[in-house]
Amino acid sequence: MATTDSLVTLTTPKELEREPLVRNKRGLSWITNNVAAISEGPTPFWWWVLFIPCVILASIGTMCIGYQISNGVGVWGENHPNGWAWDITNFVFWIGIGHAGTLISAILFLTRQKWRTSINRAAEAMTLFAVVCAGIFPGIHVGRVWMAWYLAPVPNANGIWPNFRSPLLWDVFAVSTYFTVSVLFWYTGLVPDLATLRDRAKSRVSRFLYGVFALGWRGSN
Repeated sequence: MATTDSLVTLTTPKELEREPLVRNKRGLSWITNNVAAISEGPTPFWWWVLFIPCVILASIGTMCIGYQISNGVGVWGENHPNGWAWDITNFVFWIGIGHAGTLISAILFLTRQKWRTSINRAAEAMTLFAVVCAGIFPGIHVGRVWMAWYLAPVPNANGIWPNFRSPLLWDVFAVSTYFTVSVLFWYTGLVPDLATLRDRAKSRVSRFLYGVFALGWRGSN
């Protein structure tokens, strides 16, 4: 009768062993210190090099929107034969970018990839900002932008109620729902990191703000 000692122990071949996520015998605290140092340290020079051009481009975009509001949607090339132009093109483009981020995050989550966290954060942030960019166009393409709030089901003195059969109103509900869900997914993933920054904060103001946004998280699952 075979004994336990005589049984052949099955081992995983070396070439099939999974590579460790952290090498050189470094622990999770080493990762925490290096990642948190980015937020705790001074703003690097390269950040300003990238931030200033973004501000310039955003300012140009704001001026273009102001020009469109003052001159009408005809500056996009819209007329009677062409009912859709610059607005629908950009709306669909940014929604597509947002869907790409959602797809990346969802696939990594469904496959339970342990290394997905940093990629999920970037993908969800991409989705969030893409939805914000997409939401601009249904608002500014109506012509009289100052009347765009009529698209929302808000009671008013004129007794006007939105037409729920209008595709334009569908866009409003679709974008607002997509934005809300994206914020929830993005913010939920931030809670543990905000709690880490709260515990490492040196000033009372930082500790208070991080504590508020961390929602009192203490490592629960």
